[in-house]
Amino acid sequence: MSTYFAQPFNLDAIGFYFDTLDSYAEQSENLLDAHGNLVEEFEIQSADGDDCELFLVCGINQANLNTWFEDIVNLSDYEKTVLHYLLGVSGYSLKSALDKLDEVNLYEGNLKEVAERLFDEFYSSDVPESIRAYIDYEKFSHDCKLRGDMCEFEFNGKTWTCTN
Repeated sequence: MSTYFAQPFNLDAIGFYFDTLDSYAEQSENLLDAHGNLVEEFEIQSADGDDCELFLVCGINQANLNTWFEDIVNLSDYEKTVLHYLLGVSGYSLKSALDKLDEVNLYEGNLKEVAERLFDEFYSSDVPESIRAYIDYEKFSHDCKLRGDMCEFEFNGKTWTCTN
C-alpha cells in the first residue's frame, strides 16, 4: 500500500499522512492552523509506495486526487506503463490519457530488441534463409525511430518500446 502526504500551503499548519481518499477527506476537513483557522489548500505528495513515478507524471494534486484513487491505483502494471507513456512521453492530459489506455501498443525491451522481434514476426517469412544473416536490425530500428514508428522510454526501472 502506498502512503501520501498532504503538505498545507499555510505555514502555520502541520501536514498529515494518508493512504485512502477517505482518510484524506477526514483529516483535511478537520485540520486547523496554529491560529484555529481551517486549512483548505494542500500540496499532495507521494511519500512511499510503488507508484511514486507515475504519481508525479500524473500531476496529482488536491483537485484530481479522487481520479488517482478511483481510476489509477487499481490499473494493471501494463496500463500504468501505458498511462506513463501517454502523459510523460506523448504529453496528453490526464483525462485524455485515461481515455486512450486501450489504444497503445507497448513491448518490454529496448527499441532494437522490439524492432528485431517485430521484423521477424512480420517480414522474415518473406526473406530467404540465406539472406537473413545480412539483415541489419540496428539500422532497421534506427529507421523506425526516425520515422516515428517506435519510441523507447524508461518506466519503473524497465525499458519499454511503443510501436504506434
